[in-house]
Formats: sequence, structure tokens, C-alpha cells
Amino acid sequence: MAILSWSSAAIAGSCLPPVPPWMPTDPDDVRAYADLLRRDAEAYFDDAEQYFRCQDQERREVFEQVRAVSEDYARVLEVLRSGS
Repeated sequence: MAILSWSSAAIAGSCLPPVPPWMPTDPDDVRAYADLLRRDAEAYFDDAEQYFRCQDQERREVFEQVRAVSEDYARVLEVLRSGS
């Protein structure tokens, strides 16, 4: 059981969401840091896209795990029903 819990935690923790960039509200700060703000926003959107792809990949992997465990569990239930 501990191994199953650990592997589930490892899967769930491998995609980290991006940290939103700071965006100033003061118009003078916006003008002063325009290039930096653009770069930060573009990097954030790129990171968000990678995060979504990672989530999609993890979903596929977990779906496949669930399918395999379901088949294994069906065999366990069959053994229990047959009494062998």
C-alpha cells in the first residue's frame, strides 16, 4: 500500500503550475518596465502551455495505470469468487 501511495504522489507532483508574473498597476511603472513585463508575460504563457501539456501527459499515464490496476483487480476478484 505504501508503494502505491508513494507512486500516486510522485505522479501528481510532477507538473508544477507556473507562477504568475507581477503586473504593476501604476502607468509609470508599466511604461518603465514594458520590455520586462512583456518578457515575463510571454514566459508565463509558455510555461502555462508546458504545464497543460504535462497535465495531459499525466492524465494519459494515470488512465493507463487505472486500466491496468482494474484488470489486475478483476483477476483478484475472480480468484476470490472461485475459492481457489
